[in-house]
Amino acid sequence: MTLLMALVRSAYLAFLVVYTLVVSPLGVLWSGAVTRQGATVAIPVVEKVYTATWLAIGWVALEVIASWVRVWLDARARRRATAPAPGSLPAA
Repeated sequence: MTLLMALVRSAYLAFLVVYTLVVSPLGVLWSGAVTRQGATVAIPVVEKVYTATWLAIGWVALEVIASWVRVWLDARARRRATAPAPGSLPAA
């Protein structure tokens, strides 16, 4: 279940990053133009929304890292539990 949640979070993070890059008005922000297809958009408002989106992506990225660390620690604990004790002879 931990691995499933890590995979779901990773897929969601990838979706958020790609979607944000696709729909973000980078051309408008970098060109200094305040209109896009006739609709007036205040650049400071767009920048605030853009900043909030990247903060959300950062938070999800932290969750993804934490879930993958948990998966790694669980697998490591499972390997240690099944490993023979040091100095013991392997079973014949």
